[in-house]
Amino acid sequence: MSALLHGSGQPKRAGVDRAVGVGATNQNLNLFADFINELCAEQGRTDTIAAGQGYALRLKTRIFRRTLAWFIARHPGGVIAGALQYRHQSIQMFEGYAGTSDSGFRAEVESEQAIARGEVYMEMIDSHQHAGLTGPSAEEAARRLTDFGEHAQFQGQVALDRHRLRRIMKRHDPAIYPGEYITCVNDPAKALCEKARRGNSEGLPSHGGCLPLACRNVALTAENGAAWQREIVRIDKRLASRPTLAPRLRQRLQHRRAEVVEFLTVNGQEVVPA
Repeated sequence: MSALLHGSGQPKRAGVDRAVGVGATNQNLNLFADFINELCAEQGRTDTIAAGQGYALRLKTRIFRRTLAWFIARHPGGVIAGALQYRHQSIQMFEGYAGTSDSGFRAEVESEQAIARGEVYMEMIDSHQHAGLTGPSAEEAARRLTDFGEHAQFQGQVALDRHRLRRIMKRHDPAIYPGEYITCVNDPAKALCEKARRGNSEGLPSHGGCLPLACRNVALTAENGAAWQREIVRIDKRLASRPTLAPRLRQRLQHRRAEVVEFLTVNGQEVVPA
């Protein structure tokens, strides 16, 4: 593994097996920013890399921690992933690394995620997807989405203004979380992932805590059904691969396939024959 230097400047004896140090990285960042700004000036562009008014531009690697934290946190499960990635013991410490908890970092992320979900809800309602849901929580999901749609109405019109949508989500969030394989209709009393979290001393979800084939909070859209069908196709390809799989692996794949097929059949989703 390459050695990582923490001193300033370039290493005295640079080699292919030597990583660039922090000081050299900072220097390269600023040289790159200078190059971009000079290029913008030559082309008459105004979108330069600039510091705040009255401040000199001095880029350092540590100023990107919030950018990286935002990138991680804005993905599904990102706040937990960030806490693990940054090797901190709590979400609060991850928030602090991203800026400070007092700065409202987590609240900003959750607000953006809520608005994104609200826009998805409106699309589902407009296309009447909530009427075609299947699965154990399909009726509950349809009821929540119908109620949400009624609150989103203003003088007979559906409001898509972000400010109004944020306010509606804050008061009437149906707590439905669309995903690739399932649409989670959250009810903590029935959630298997909640039971897994309660069993964790730190209160964090255990790895693989979501059990979609067994959880009663599941609803399925047509897109969810298609994703499961692709899973069956992937399993079939592995089972048909050569050389022949080891008996234990083949048995596990066959069991997984049977579980998925039963899950789709029970929940009213079409299963395309192999």
